[in-house]
Amino acid sequence: MSNEIPENVKEALRAIGLTDYEISIYLTLTSKGPMDARELSEASGVPYSRIYNILTQLEKDKMWIIKEEESRPSRYFAKSPDEALIIAKKQYNDAFDKNSNKIIHTLTPIYQSHDVPIKIALYIHRGREVCINRALSLIHMAKNSIYLVSTDFDFLAAYYDDVKKARARGVIDLKLLVEEKALKDKEYMPILKKYSELCEIKSRDQVFGSSLIIDEGEDAFIVLSQKFFEKYSYFGIETDHIAFGPAALFYFSYLYDSATVVKL
Repeated sequence: MSNEIPENVKEALRAIGLTDYEISIYLTLTSKGPMDARELSEASGVPYSRIYNILTQLEKDKMWIIKEEESRPSRYFAKSPDEALIIAKKQYNDAFDKNSNKIIHTLTPIYQSHDVPIKIALYIHRGREVCINRALSLIHMAKNSIYLVSTDFDFLAAYYDDVKKARARGVIDLKLLVEEKALKDKEYMPILKKYSELCEIKSRDQVFGSSLIIDEGEDAFIVLSQKFFEKYSYFGIETDHIAFGPAALFYFSYLYDSATVVKL
């Protein structure tokens, strides 16, 4: 067995599901090339009485190695690390989906049968500048997508430069939803034309407040303006509940998919 393989690599292989014997065999084949079972036992330190069971596991179940049937005795080859890891990841995802579906189907009705309130943190942001700064911080964090709903011209104007920078760094899934009346507002039109160069714009007859959703629901922020809460000026809401972002995304998608494309 080669001593050149760092211990942290072995730890990584353990973490993704390989046993110590499987690791010894795979690393031996990787570092020394194809071998038959007896040669592998001697080179890896895996007892010969165990070698065939472990080879079968690695070949047929985990698919990290290949058996050459034509040679006598049969020789074994290591698959490349990238190929082996792609297979391992797919197997893990398939198993996770199968087991998670079983867990959800069985335990959700039991969980929902008890009316147990859950404590969550609800964060309230008051004031125009505070809400804009919070929204901008999410725009700066976005990696894949930014979805905007706006009933306020000044919010769109405040976001524009940072949304443009986000697109320049690779955030190309950009969507904007506005109210139909904004299309008749002379103040709105210049900023909407600027946004039309960055993203698709759609409109609906009525939009409730302003919101920002990033990275397919990873985070969300909702702002209600003065016309909703005159005493509080602008009123921003977010929460640490895991369902908040996905729920906001679901509602946005419902509104956006049935909205009308704006041609500017």
